[in-house]
Amino acid sequence: MDAKRRLLAVTLAVMLSSVTSLPVQAEYTDDTWLENVIGPELLALGDEFGCHGLEDISPEEDTETVGACSQYVASRINASRWGQNLISFGTPEGEISENLTEALVEEGFRIVGDMSESDDPRLRVIARNGGSIESGLSDRSLIENSEPGKLVSLYWIARIDDMNIRRDRDVVDWLSEQPYWFTTWGEWVTHEESSSRITVNLINGSIEIRNPSSLGWATPGTIKITGLADRPDMEWSDGGYAPLDPEENRLRGGYRYSNDTLIITIPQGESVILSGVQEDDIQVEATLFNDLEKGVTIAGHHATNMREWSQDFRDTPLRFTWLIERSEIPERTLFLPILALSVLIATPLAIRWVLIKDKEDASYNWSSNLDAVRNHLPDNS
Repeated sequence: MDAKRRLLAVTLAVMLSSVTSLPVQAEYTDDTWLENVIGPELLALGDEFGCHGLEDISPEEDTETVGACSQYVASRINASRWGQNLISFGTPEGEISENLTEALVEEGFRIVGDMSESDDPRLRVIARNGGSIESGLSDRSLIENSEPGKLVSLYWIARIDDMNIRRDRDVVDWLSEQPYWFTTWGEWVTHEESSSRITVNLINGSIEIRNPSSLGWATPGTIKITGLADRPDMEWSDGGYAPLDPEENRLRGGYRYSNDTLIITIPQGESVILSGVQEDDIQVEATLFNDLEKGVTIAGHHATNMREWSQDFRDTPLRFTWLIERSEIPERTLFLPILALSVLIATPLAIRWVLIKDKEDASYNWSSNLDAVRNHLPDNS
């Protein structure tokens, strides 16, 4: 019985040494779909690529993950068709700390969301106000009842640990048919800024509308001119753009005239001259692209694999703000093979030691017992 106990104890000790050893270091994977095929296709369609950091590391706890994620994404794909630099970052829920704010600003990020709070004027916070498009969690009424002229941002994640998430097909199909501007976080913000910079001036009896260039993204801007008696003649500085259809919901340069109202989307660095228009008779204001009712984007959170995250939406007009996260894998080292070899060698040696020790104890006990018996025998001398 003692031999069995010794054998069990030694075996457990060898086994426990494998689970109490130092943890294996980790490295981060590269999503090849980000820079090959899928990523470039989505970029050309109008999607945006931002950051969510590194897997299982909160940027609030380690602000260096902001720069690491930025370098990872920026070295593989542009942020948008309007600009190369990344400007959108998925931040943790709650108030954004000063340290994280400085790290974000230093890396060029100025749009954050979508369950975060910040009073810093350098950051634009996007709220998750449209719910999710996950099956069983989506709420169409949040989109329908949202305020006109504002951005509706929805949530999407394709996988949580080993569980795949299903989209709500009915909501996706319904949303795809709505007269909304399908946009992204960065496109929405920079279009708004671009629109605010457009100038309207009277020159030689005509009206010149100009959109100056900026140092950031080259996103077009849109204005609405009302009070026109008739459709004006238009002379573009760069040759002109095709008219916009009322149903168009993908941002581009162009114009649309209807009911004494002219909608013009002007690329940065360009201008258009309207002839036969009296400045005193018109009103000018910034508006959404194509004067659509509202903007809609879907934020793809913790996007570690672009094929998995985007495959359910390839045939829809919906546009995504992809918050890229670099996933972690165990580092390939010799530690585990060496540990396994050590266990293979140590176990039989330990068993042999136990058997030898047990044999020695048995021999000793037999000799002791024999002496005890002899001491109890009568002395015949």
